[in-house]
Amino acid sequence: MIGIIFTEFLELVEDQFGYAMVDRLLSECHLQSQGVYTSVGRYNFEELMVMVAKLSDITQVAKDDLVKLFGRTLFPKLINTHGNLIENIDDSLDLVCQIDNSIHVEVFKLYPNAELPVFRTRRISHNQLELIYQSTKPLAKFAEGLLYGCAEHFGEVFEISRSPETENCETHVCFNIIRHAK
Repeated sequence: MIGIIFTEFLELVEDQFGYAMVDRLLSECHLQSQGVYTSVGRYNFEELMVMVAKLSDITQVAKDDLVKLFGRTLFPKLINTHGNLIENIDDSLDLVCQIDNSIHVEVFKLYPNAELPVFRTRRISHNQLELIYQSTKPLAKFAEGLLYGCAEHFGEVFEISRSPETENCETHVCFNIIRHAK
């Protein structure tokens, strides 16, 4: 997994729980990398999951809530860093529809070895979208957090549900998104 995910996760932990928590995670998780991450390096996905689980144990915040929070807080940072990728996009659902066809194409130019999930969309109406998320990694809650961050970026609110058959899955999910004005 690309290192920016790890560096941004540790930044989130510091922002939300303090530097002492980052230090505690790195010392108690016994990570193969020893917690030394660069944004362009590649690291074992399991290290991220170990840190999330430990943070959940310490803070008593559910793992799913932490992963969703991470996605939500990462979105504006990605936009600030790579805002050129969405220059001609004016609303949240248009952005979501462009993930695979344009945004991920540009991400691959920056990070050729990135293992990105697949996002397929079907526009149901002006304010409603079906999004199919597929990944080898169980990060649907992270994707959901990114979606909420996207809505916030555009001053909108998303109501997100999962289709019943994908309710308990984290690698292949059908999200139903309804957009509301803030």
